[in-house]
Amino acid sequence: MSANLSWFQRLWSLLCSLKLAIVLASCATLMAVGGSLLMPANPRVFAPLDEKILKDWLVDIALQSPALTWWVPVAAVLVLLLGLNTLCCVIDWLLHLRSRWRKSGEYLIHFGFFLIVCAFLWGNLAGYRAGGQPIFVGQRVELPPYGLVLKLEEVKPLAGPGGRIMELANTLALYRDDSLLKQVEARVNHPLTWRGLVVIPTDAGQVMMGGRLRTYSLMTVNYDPGANLALVGAVAMGCGVLVALFSFYRKRSSGDHPDIE
Repeated sequence: MSANLSWFQRLWSLLCSLKLAIVLASCATLMAVGGSLLMPANPRVFAPLDEKILKDWLVDIALQSPALTWWVPVAAVLVLLLGLNTLCCVIDWLLHLRSRWRKSGEYLIHFGFFLIVCAFLWGNLAGYRAGGQPIFVGQRVELPPYGLVLKLEEVKPLAGPGGRIMELANTLALYRDDSLLKQVEARVNHPLTWRGLVVIPTDAGQVMMGGRLRTYSLMTVNYDPGANLALVGAVAMGCGVLVALFSFYRKRSSGDHPDIE
């Protein structure tokens, strides 16, 4: 029993280790920086990352070019292990809260980072992304999340002071079972948003169909179920930074000189 306990304690110490965090963060950073040097020369392989979630990109494209893309899943695994490391640190802190409450800021940062990693994993497993999807005026298009339907009601040009067309306004309506959920006038910097769904009009044009001219818009559709969780993680990290700074300068002002770890 004592041998098993000792083995578990060594494993737990490793999982909570600052050295492990430094090694994982350094390896993930080097992997991402080094791998990104391959991206400009291989747009056919890496450009679809803007149009697909990571899971779909790995299955559809990365498997076809393993020599160029192997570093992406390796970097992702390193980040996930770093997230596990931060979670173990937070749990260990909670177990010793009485003696470590002064470091609440640091562990809020840890917890926020863990939430962001979870949000990234959730979004890239259960999310959806499609770029350059054409929708004609009056057309209804089904979107993956929960039976939603997107309809393009109208496309109209917006002119500037000199009469020059500056951008296009797209009247978009979002439905579920014929019930209108939201209707907005969407533009490039003013997308339609609804519970993790973001629809951005990127371009528009006209084409002859059936003997008549039809107007269409190109839409980038992104559904990220982990967006709100990522926001909570970011807020937690921000609060952690403020608490850590306040604690540090409070100790300095009282004559205590804490070590910066």
